[in-house]
Amino acid sequence: MGWRYDAEQKTLRVSVRPVVWQPGDWSTRPATTEADERDDAEAVEGYWVPRPWTSSETCPPRRQATITGAEAVTLPGQTLALAQFFDASDSRQARRGDKPFESVTRVAPEDVQAERGFHLRISGRVAETPDGSPIACRQPAGSEQRPICVIAVKIDEVAIINPVREETLATWTTAQPEAR
Repeated sequence: MGWRYDAEQKTLRVSVRPVVWQPGDWSTRPATTEADERDDAEAVEGYWVPRPWTSSETCPPRRQATITGAEAVTLPGQTLALAQFFDASDSRQARRGDKPFESVTRVAPEDVQAERGFHLRISGRVAETPDGSPIACRQPAGSEQRPICVIAVKIDEVAIINPVREETLATWTTAQPEAR
């Protein structure tokens, strides 16, 4: 997510671009044939969860804690994503690809607090990865690495929230019609 505020015009521009993964990035099936390498998904799109270990909307204050026998572990990159897995039968309208959600809204200067940022609210339901499970995890560096996981979802709505007033700035409906 990126945003820019023009104080003179009192306009806030927000852009949210989903991450697009290759379907095989999250596959749990061993690739034994050419058909298996393609997997059941045609596309995978979603969002990384920046701090999945906390329910707080802000970073906690820094504390110096020393625990005997424990070393601080800092992991580069992301560890948890929410993603939609699209197959050939899914509507192409629900796919974003490289098209961001964009909004231009009038916002008073006192309602823009850079340190608080803006929140992305994703509404929908838990779904299945192509192998039928709701969660897929990878450990590219081996079993000593903390897993990098994706939770399969069907996204119905995406919204941008201003935490200063808990106000919804923009909403996009993304739900695709159910197959009958």
